Amino acid sequence: MLTALVVSLALLCVGTASAAAATKPWSPVAPPWGASWAVNDVYAFGATSLAAAGDGGHIGITSDGGRSWSVVVPGGLEAAVFTTIAVDSSGHGVVASGGLLLVTDDEGRTWRTPSYSGPGPGSAINDVALHDSQAVAVGDNGVIMRSSDAGATWRKLASPTLSPLTSVAIAGDGTAVAGSATGEILVGTADAWVLAGAVAGLVSSVAASTDPVWGDGRPDLFAATGSDVLGSDDALTFASLPGLPDLSSQPWPSLAWAGAPERCLLIAGAQNAGFFEPLGQSWLPGSTGLGGTSRAVAPGGQSVAYLLATDGRLVRTISAGREPATVELTEKRIVAGESTSLTATVSVDAPGFVLLRQRIPGRPWETARTASWASGDWNRSLSFLLDPSLTHEYLLEFKYGEATVELAPPAQVVVEPKLGTTRSRLELRVGDVYRFSGSVTPNLPGEAVGLFTDRGGGWRPVSMQGSVKLKDGRTWESRRFGTPKAETYRLRAHLPGTRAHAEAWSRTVTVAIR
Repeated sequence: MLTALVVSLALLCVGTASAAAATKPWSPVAPPWGASWAVNDVYAFGATSLAAAGDGGHIGITSDGGRSWSVVVPGGLEAAVFTTIAVDSSGHGVVASGGLLLVTDDEGRTWRTPSYSGPGPGSAINDVALHDSQAVAVGDNGVIMRSSDAGATWRKLASPTLSPLTSVAIAGDGTAVAGSATGEILVGTADAWVLAGAVAGLVSSVAASTDPVWGDGRPDLFAATGSDVLGSDDALTFASLPGLPDLSSQPWPSLAWAGAPERCLLIAGAQNAGFFEPLGQSWLPGSTGLGGTSRAVAPGGQSVAYLLATDGRLVRTISAGREPATVELTEKRIVAGESTSLTATVSVDAPGFVLLRQRIPGRPWETARTASWASGDWNRSLSFLLDPSLTHEYLLEFKYGEATVELAPPAQVVVEPKLGTTRSRLELRVGDVYRFSGSVTPNLPGEAVGLFTDRGGGWRPVSMQGSVKLKDGRTWESRRFGTPKAETYRLRAHLPGTRAHAEAWSRTVTVAIR
């Protein structure tokens, strides 16, 4: 039974991983459609929403953390290969296939071609970004398209390069950053775009802070070059991030701005991903379980982030790559009637609910307590007072949208029943008849008690008695014992352990026959 909940704040180091080693910080998310069509791009937005674009004209939207997807194929585009998508929480979105742009304003239920002020893209679009009413699309031949009405109308902007532009991101104040296949880094403000940096090789990904503060010593625009990540704090110049570890052991092609629990950047590589906080220069890497990563995305302002694998698998962390929670019990084994406390420190910075689930081993899980969780609750501590009458397992889960994620492995409280005797000593005369009796707490229907004696030396089952079934699950009584001679011996009752309770022994009862 769960009797109380106490909530407090735990002040822990953000960069310290918890001890729940059996729980993986990256967990699978159900894909939007079957394996027959590739997933080419994903985009995180809003509190618990994700968009996906792929082959066969497929466009998918989930608003419940990936538990369910709404998938559409725009009419006449069953053969289209959508390679990039961006959607926002207001229901507006943009998707691209080659030089074709489609837009939506009803959360992806319907898609249409937009209007253009002047010429259309004229080249393949490689990436799109959306923030508030501003949308940017970039592509081959240095093409830059901009919309100030959430994609309804587009116009082509003057570009400082003719190189293919690979990626684009928009910061919280509207400043945009883009990268090219030849190493150029571009920055745009409204309709003006300038060359802000150049590196050798491909710029594979860019990212931008959702709440930039220019000139504060902390970068807000980022560009990935495979073995290095550059940042800019003035939207004018880019330099390698100081404190970043050597990334030359594998390609690190994808970036996403997470922003929580600290102002951190997700850097995803072929098999690993890490969260980097530029100001404190803290780096927390970890295995993702993927053989290669093609895209990293995050809604921003949460510890939630997603990775799209090169084979179409999709994984998520709700804890910025850390172990999601630590769980401790004050006592793992108690006697029936006693209590214990379960304390959990939850490393999640996202809106949702923490669920404490419980079950007797082998039986279905049931929800014992629900605690609301908000963005900003990182490392909040929950304490539950438990007084189970039978052995219970307790599982902590996080409900993100309608999807649930296990936070830590189950913890078990083993309960030892109380096995009592009616008397502690029997004084008898030769020839008397008596019974050995007692009771069990809690009620255990169908169980039986074994009877043991040390008569003759050493504890062994009483001959000719066998096990005694509990009456109404509570009381027990032996068959009659005879007293043919004067002697003294002892008796004990034994309850074998099951999955529902531990074994228990009664106190020792002395039988003195005179």
